[in-house]
Amino acid sequence: MRGLDPPPEQVVITSRDYDEYLAALGLDEPALLRARVLDCPGGASDFARTVRERGGRAVSADPLYAGTPDEVAAAVGAALERGLGRAVAALRRGGAGWSAGLPEYVERRRRSALRFLADYARDRAAGGSDYVAAALPALPFPDGAFDLAVVPNLLFAYADLFDLDWHAAAVRELVRVAAEVRVHPLTGVDGLPYPRLGELRRALAATGVGTTVRAGTLVCRVRRSAPGPSTTAAPPRSGATGGGAGR
Repeated sequence: MRGLDPPPEQVVITSRDYDEYLAALGLDEPALLRARVLDCPGGASDFARTVRERGGRAVSADPLYAGTPDEVAAAVGAALERGLGRAVAALRRGGAGWSAGLPEYVERRRRSALRFLADYARDRAAGGSDYVAAALPALPFPDGAFDLAVVPNLLFAYADLFDLDWHAAAVRELVRVAAEVRVHPLTGVDGLPYPRLGELRRALAATGVGTTVRAGTLVCRVRRSAPGPSTTAAPPRSGATGGGAGR
């Protein structure tokens, strides 16, 4: 992905909601609301908005945010239509990462997207900075700006678009700006495990980035001589599911 160019058509803008983030990434809400949080890529999710509404601090980064509210609304509307088609296909092959049924899936994604769009328009009208136009592996934040970065449905999902070097550079950039990074899921859009995860973890270890895998989530931190326990999030809950396509 180059700079702030529009993402390739193959990369879907998703609108996973706040509760989906908590479950998939194993986040403990009280700890989350004490942390400085980066959602990257934020897509059309209401996650960061909900964090702020509940008293926390969160910033979303995505190349999508280079657009005006009207442009973003058009892109999100088209993405919702594409996402519905992918959901139907996943349901037919029995590979959906959700179990409440298609109507509930569609309604949750639509509701999250509408909340995001309203908040995005508010932020732009106010000249705010809750939504930052940026793309991995180059983020416009200072070192250590966040306690936690969450990365839903980009890394590992598109191994055919982003090579191993890009994945390594993206994770190194994320741990530069955040004390802890959580990446989910560890599968591609086809539901198969990312085939080069072992290579990636070894490459990261060689540059001082420690990684662990917990319940389908990759947790990354810069290695220190005497690491302490994470204060930003709890270990992923047993049985938390992810998968699916897009950002």
